[in-house]
Amino acid sequence: MMIAVVNQKGGAGKTTLSVHLACYLHDLGLKVALVDNDPQQSASGWISLAEPGIHCRTLLEPAALVDGVQQLESTHDIVIADGAPRLNEQTHVLMYFARQILIPTRATTLDVQATLTTKDSIDRVREARIADGRGDLDVRIILNFVRTVGNLHELMRTSLRSLKQPLANTALSMRDAFAKAVTHQTVVTRMKEPGAQAAARELKQLFTEVLPHELVQLNQAA
Repeated sequence: MMIAVVNQKGGAGKTTLSVHLACYLHDLGLKVALVDNDPQQSASGWISLAEPGIHCRTLLEPAALVDGVQQLESTHDIVIADGAPRLNEQTHVLMYFARQILIPTRATTLDVQATLTTKDSIDRVREARIADGRGDLDVRIILNFVRTVGNLHELMRTSLRSLKQPLANTALSMRDAFAKAVTHQTVVTRMKEPGAQAAARELKQLFTEVLPHELVQLNQAA
């Protein structure tokens, strides 16, 4: 099974979500691989220090992705893919082979517009999957870096729901703990300070809501 984290716009928090999801599932006892499809390779550098037990491969070309993803799925329980900061041929390959697609987005008008562009692209991939007999896609949009002050995120939430988009109920707050996790090459679910623990609770709530059923059962038992 593969979960792909994608968006048309950079800075949405794809790498942060990908690394945290990979480490979280690893800590639940799953054999996890991470595919880094971002030329900057931020996920590769982060995960190699945060959790060496997670196998990470940088796959940038479409042909390498097709072969690499299928090989990793055959040898791992779950594959997490960190997509490039744009939609391209490689991103479409990831979306085609994924069981689930997560789209993190900031709560701004420009970011939501980019998210809708991403969703349109996913819908075209979905049609190809169904035509090829691969089945439908589970897609979830996640509001990320939400500020506790102001109501812009609520306006964006209302806008996405009015457009009948698959928005997760759980949003991720803007927290210093995520930046500290990058600095210390770890993840918030392994940090002890109160701010990190609050972020970890939010992540677990999100994962319980959006992940496929068999992964949710593991998450709830943790």
